[in-house]
Amino acid sequence: MAKLYIGNVDKHTDKRELEAEFAKFGKLREVWVARHPPGFAFVEFEDDRDAEDAIREMDERNVCGNRIRVEWAKSAGRKPPPSGSGRGRHGGGRYRSSREFDSALSLHIRTLQSP
Repeated sequence: MAKLYIGNVDKHTDKRELEAEFAKFGKLREVWVARHPPGFAFVEFEDDRDAEDAIREMDERNVCGNRIRVEWAKSAGRKPPPSGSGRGRHGGGRYRSSREFDSALSLHIRTLQSP
């Protein structure tokens, strides 16, 4: 499993639109779109290689009128796979539970809100 952070998401973009954009790269486990505050989302793939393809193809692409950022989600104690590693197996951005996901999300929001 591999979780991606999607930044600069238009506030009117919904889960179905992101699913349609990212499903072409592989099987999705979960898509979550922030609402309060809006502007970002997380997309989780079954396979890390599919996530790598999505980063390569979708980063800086226009989706629903905004140029989105696509990168490995950061989580406590884990580092994303090294860039340029090809389609090897990596464990980037995986959360073991919804509690771990919520904790990482809260940390991300606090970071964005800090001066």
